[in-house]
Amino acid sequence: MVTKAERKETRLVARTSTEVQEMIQRAADYSGATLSQFLIEAAMERARTVIERTETLHLSMAGSDALFAALENPPKANPKLLNAAKHYKDTVKNRDH
Repeated sequence: MVTKAERKETRLVARTSTEVQEMIQRAADYSGATLSQFLIEAAMERARTVIERTETLHLSMAGSDALFAALENPPKANPKLLNAAKHYKDTVKNRDH
């Protein structure tokens, strides 16, 4: 666990209108949090949502069935795929030497 002495804290700054600040402050007051606590909590919740939506694959049952079928019985490589693999291998090999 990271102690407070080990944790580096940084400052987040945002400019906004007075109306927006007053609304956020009112919401923070209602929730019993400071303005900073409220903003960090709201930003973290939104960040988690965006990260989860971006990094998680959601499939329908039909989609998941198709994915597993393709993984269990992959199609044979066609000439176009074989050429692309050879080109990649040649390109990477030439770049390393």
